[in-house]
Amino acid sequence: MILIGFMGCGKTTIAHILGKQLNKKVIDLDAVIPELAGQTIPEIFASEGEAAFREYEFQALKQTLGEDVIIATGGGVVTYGKSYSTLIELKNRPVYFLNAPFEKLYKRIQQDENRPLGNQDIEKVRDLYQSRLGKYKALSDLEVSTLQTVEETASEIIAHMNRTNHGS
Repeated sequence: MILIGFMGCGKTTIAHILGKQLNKKVIDLDAVIPELAGQTIPEIFASEGEAAFREYEFQALKQTLGEDVIIATGGGVVTYGKSYSTLIELKNRPVYFLNAPFEKLYKRIQQDENRPLGNQDIEKVRDLYQSRLGKYKALSDLEVSTLQTVEETASEIIAHMNRTNHGS
């Protein structure tokens, strides 16, 4: 399964809960990217720019899709054409869009120095969220609110998987 959504929606946390409950390995693309690049995400943005970061993200996505794992993507994975096309072509992997009201998401990320795009003024971050919203919705099998507890969010995803017979 693949989890998508804006920064601060809880992809990594919920992926780990799902991994424990489903006995599946979890891959957080934001953890794979620094290994590929040999530098941290803020360093990639500073030295190579966002375009290079998105290419690393695409490479990380491609290398993990062959595994039977839960993948937590970065919030901007939908903005890079090759990553978006790869995700839209998936037929046998459910994609879950984790979402919450923008103000809640912004509050969760505004002090996080590991989020180069989240450390802008609120209107710029809101524009970023709005620009991605349609793509998240287009890719997802189900939109899940993260206003509930992380356990409730994971349970909702598992219930959907069981109803639709998605095993991965």
